[in-house]
Amino acid sequence: MTCPKVRCCQPMDPDPRRDRDSRTGLRHWRCSRCGHVGMSAEEGLQLLFSNQNEYVLSYGPSVAYLKTLLSTVATNLFKTQGVSPSELAKYVAEWALLMGQTCGTVRLTGNLLSLDSFQYCRRQALKNPHAMQL
Repeated sequence: MTCPKVRCCQPMDPDPRRDRDSRTGLRHWRCSRCGHVGMSAEEGLQLLFSNQNEYVLSYGPSVAYLKTLLSTVATNLFKTQGVSPSELAKYVAEWALLMGQTCGTVRLTGNLLSLDSFQYCRRQALKNPHAMQL
């Protein structure tokens, strides 16, 4: 796991205070460099449904979910790099968990395209064997 902060990007370690939460299916991480604390879905994120630019994802046994809204610009940018909209939605939801958001709506749209979320999605896309260089 890598710290989602653009200025850090260091490997994160399991948080010894709250390693794993079996009720939610989340694993807690801590960056040893900047101290940022975040989470990841231990069993990954599951796409429940999508509608045009809206994607709803869940994780583990929890009833919580994250809704990801993608702009056409963001979708097209990553699509030309070999990343499907549903993969991009998962990357955005992963970023939200790493930033500490466990439910609600995450937007990768217009002026809300933050540098941290863009760079996280870009790093994940580069790991994708079908992705081209961004």
